[in-house]
Amino acid sequence: MKKINFRSIAFTLLTWFCLGSTLLAEEAAGEKKQTVWEMFHGGGLVMYLLLVASILIMAFTIEAFIKIRMGRLAPPAVLAQLKDAIVSGNYPLAHQVCTANPCYLGKIMQAGLERLGRGREAVEKAVGDTTAKELNGIKANIQYLSVIGVVSPMVGLTGTVVGMIKAFKTLGSSGAADPSKLAENISEVLVATGAGLFVAIPGFILYYVFRNRIQTVSVAVDAEVNLLLEDIPFEQLTGYRVSEYLGAPTEAPVAGA
Repeated sequence: MKKINFRSIAFTLLTWFCLGSTLLAEEAAGEKKQTVWEMFHGGGLVMYLLLVASILIMAFTIEAFIKIRMGRLAPPAVLAQLKDAIVSGNYPLAHQVCTANPCYLGKIMQAGLERLGRGREAVEKAVGDTTAKELNGIKANIQYLSVIGVVSPMVGLTGTVVGMIKAFKTLGSSGAADPSKLAENISEVLVATGAGLFVAIPGFILYYVFRNRIQTVSVAVDAEVNLLLEDIPFEQLTGYRVSEYLGAPTEAPVAGA
């Protein structure tokens, strides 16, 4: 099965997202000889809110590209050092590796190593709790992509409704002497709805792309954590406290061994 290139998908969506509103405004402004800026400015506060939302989407997307990578969450060098230290029974060294490399993997293993003397069940609970906490931190800004996807169409529709109210208020005070002018005003306010959709659609799609990416990477890291825990003889470590050996030589004995 061919691997999905999430980076290409996200880049394509961002390109369409950045150009979509501009093309929409150009099309709407073409017959009236208006510039894109004039059309944008005519949308009022709503268009500025949608601009802020689009900037946030790009910022969260760039951040996700940087953070949600196997090499970032579980650097190969850190994983290799942990394997060597745990296989040799040098748990203080493994703890030092974790504290020196506070990545996703390092924080999870550190929580487990600090509870070695309490048995496998306590270690697995600590690992699970820390995993959930770290995942929440990784997902925090990704959740905002979904929020923006929900709110943007509503913001655009609000701008359209306000514009329509103004247009019909003008019509009521001046009459229908120039129906074409009314049509132009309605066309302008509908741009807000279109802009809201152009912001919302990429936000939604990018949210699901990165959510699936987080799940894939976290499952891979969890598998590595489970392999590391399998090499620990918990039955020989009852009462062991890794903190007692921190700062000692790397050959510090393993309690209960």
